[in-house]
Amino acid sequence: MTKLTRRGALMSGGALMALAACGEAQKPPAPDANAEFDALSKTWLDQLASSSPVYATQLGDHRFDAVLPDVSGAARTARMAQVKATQEQLAAIDRTTLSRENQVDAAMLVESLEAETFRAEELQDWAWDPLSYAGTAGGALYGLMAREFAPLPERLLSAAGRLEQFPAMLAETRKQLVAERVPPIHAQTYSGQNGGTVSLIDDLILAQASGLGPDDAARLTRAADAAKAAIAEHQKWIDEALVPNAKGDFRYGPLYDKQLRYSINAETPRADLLAKARADAESVRDEMFEICAKLVNAKPGADKLATIKAGMAIAAKDRPDPKRVIAEATRTLEEATAFCRQKDIISMPDAAVKIIEMPKFQQGVAVAYCDSPGPLDRNLDTFYAISPIPADWPKPRVDSFLSEYNMHMLYELSIHEAMPGHYLQLWHSNKNKSVTRAVLSSGTFVEGWACYAEDLMIEQGFGADSPLRRLTNLKMRLRSITNAILDQGVHVENWDEAAAMKFMTGEAFQEEREAAGKWTRARLSSGQLSTYFVGWGEHHALRKHAETTWGADFNLKTYHDTALSHGSPPARFVRALMFEEAIA
Repeated sequence: MTKLTRRGALMSGGALMALAACGEAQKPPAPDANAEFDALSKTWLDQLASSSPVYATQLGDHRFDAVLPDVSGAARTARMAQVKATQEQLAAIDRTTLSRENQVDAAMLVESLEAETFRAEELQDWAWDPLSYAGTAGGALYGLMAREFAPLPERLLSAAGRLEQFPAMLAETRKQLVAERVPPIHAQTYSGQNGGTVSLIDDLILAQASGLGPDDAARLTRAADAAKAAIAEHQKWIDEALVPNAKGDFRYGPLYDKQLRYSINAETPRADLLAKARADAESVRDEMFEICAKLVNAKPGADKLATIKAGMAIAAKDRPDPKRVIAEATRTLEEATAFCRQKDIISMPDAAVKIIEMPKFQQGVAVAYCDSPGPLDRNLDTFYAISPIPADWPKPRVDSFLSEYNMHMLYELSIHEAMPGHYLQLWHSNKNKSVTRAVLSSGTFVEGWACYAEDLMIEQGFGADSPLRRLTNLKMRLRSITNAILDQGVHVENWDEAAAMKFMTGEAFQEEREAAGKWTRARLSSGQLSTYFVGWGEHHALRKHAETTWGADFNLKTYHDTALSHGSPPARFVRALMFEEAIA
């Protein structure tokens, strides 16, 4: 998973206009139309930064580092007026006269504005999803302190500015959330994440307060004390008012089709996606059965699912020491990096990646994620974050977790999150000059590349000589496919916990802890779980098209570098740019 959440950056007016127009048109461009789009993009980016200052910091625009967002209804109304004005201006531009690069950015902007309108007016997640508020609160501080994009005193003063605004933002959050509309799982997860912000204040901010002069340090301490008091007050409200009264339904139901379309950046009908996922899942299980039948010396006519489960149990026995998960992940990352350099299958990053323990305010949704710097914060660290094993878990739960994330699976995790997965792909993406495209990056393209990277490494020989590594690779492929099935099962087919757990443990061969975590994640999100399967298929199809089109001239490194040079737009736009096809 990539934390983008999810990813891009904002700049000054002149720089934005220079960056927005990249690539050469296939016919003489209309300068007026391109200039008009450049100006529109600049205005939209500036409005996005001012309305979402925490996101702007993550993107690399540091003009609003001392500001927290206004989460009131009035601010939301003002933002939607900006969105509608941008839509009207964009509709007035003849997009066929834009450069091809601008055509891609314009198409992505059209869809993004539609999605933002859908979330604000139809989905109304501002009223029932407290996790977005949790991400804003924690991200407001973490984004300032995690990377050294500016001198420490400057970042500490920005933190003081944001801390001073915490009481007002949390009070407004309580006004916006409607307890009866909040699903219980969202309220419970919010309760666990809210307190994590205090650890950020203590460990990342106050611990470095000596970097300020006496007056500034005193201001920072006062702001921190007030913020911590506000967080404690908010925690009391969460536990005493929100959690007990949370009655909302986590299922998207009739809104799922639109949510899916915006999540996967495609018009693929839900039924078609589900049918393909079920067929692909069966095909992968056939491959797994062939390996497992040999591992367990299965007799002719042996039950397929039971045989695969027996083979997976062999891999699960190779559990890492619970205190060495990050150390073992570091080792697998180093091996994967060395292999990629040796094979020379793609240009390698020149910026660092660090494996870290996932911050508490981010825990409770995914086991791991990749957090890359924004395009304007180049050459800063990328974080490959792994959630720690909860200290209060009993031994059976710990064993279940480590059986899933065994020594073989840690290779797949490091490949997906880092090398040559998210870390490498986002490093390439950040080199693209279009700021608009970086902000609008496609989660399907990003997650799909990471899934494709898993297959690529086995294809190139990394672990291919080990049946257990090949089996684990297939299990990860099956996980991507069954994610999409689970997504629809939960939000459309009304699966309950028993049905979801039976599916994941029985047909996807996941350990109990992994399945339980995925059940939680499926209730906390919608559409995102489908991006892995859709993107995986798109990346394989894109490479196959390149192999067919280029024939004897096909070179794997050239293909990878070219495909990733266009940033992270939907794969159909990468194909159009690579092969001179029409841009929708």
